[in-house]
Amino acid sequence: MEELKFVLKCFLFTALLVVLMQVKVGGASIEAYSFHWLRKSTVSQYIQSVAAGGAMAIRNLGTKVKEGVVSTVDGFQEGASEKAVR
Repeated sequence: MEELKFVLKCFLFTALLVVLMQVKVGGASIEAYSFHWLRKSTVSQYIQSVAAGGAMAIRNLGTKVKEGVVSTVDGFQEGASEKAVR
């Protein structure tokens, strides 16, 4: 029963927060102001650059693994064709 109360409290808090974020102040909603602040803050720009570096590292790792697998498979195929010729 306590878990259900916790879930309901979280749901009500979230619903209230969503409604309050729609209040317009100076021609734009609080949600728009907070979204703009989150996009332009120094911390979010730092996190974005770290994420871009991580994506580049994963892409480079994938390329290196693919090259290694292709060269290994090509080596096995060359060895198999040499055995077939004998």
